[in-house]
Amino acid sequence: MKNAGLMIQLFLYRYGWWPLAAGILLVLGLIIHLFWVPQLGSRVAANQAELQRVQQALADPHYANKSAVSPLAKRHAAFMATLAPKKDMQELVKTVFDQAQKFGLTLTQAEYKLSYQQDGGYYTYQMLAPVKGAYPELRRFVDGVLEAVPAAALEEVWFKRDGIASGIAEAKLRFVFYLKDGQS
Repeated sequence: MKNAGLMIQLFLYRYGWWPLAAGILLVLGLIIHLFWVPQLGSRVAANQAELQRVQQALADPHYANKSAVSPLAKRHAAFMATLAPKKDMQELVKTVFDQAQKFGLTLTQAEYKLSYQQDGGYYTYQMLAPVKGAYPELRRFVDGVLEAVPAAALEEVWFKRDGIASGIAEAKLRFVFYLKDGQS
């Protein structure tokens, strides 16, 4: 063993550390080549297969229809799913009057306006409802209408009270019903 140590010392004295460092790097390179490179090759093959699959899908002219739907299209579809049928307009108005009666409010006569929204492909049916009653009942009435008619929105609110001491308020509420053609 002493001879081996002496031989290494003589080798290092004569040639320096460079040949030893080169030998260590050569051994490390062989280890990497034998164990790590085959794993990289399998990963590269898998990535190439995925790339070919994606390229084929993109080349398909119907790919756009099969791909993920845009968030805007999803929101539009969800909106369209909540629309009430246009044929149910009178039933929606009746629901508003029923809710007013349920909360003890006076709803005499309302103004109506039907319009078609060309950009969205749906109808809006505006109902301006003048109501009279106590403020808490007015709030419950609005909540009741919006809960009973998912296709409704409260677009405008106007309140008037004769005085601070008065418990009765007059309100004009503009509800908008979003409607679609068809039976469903």
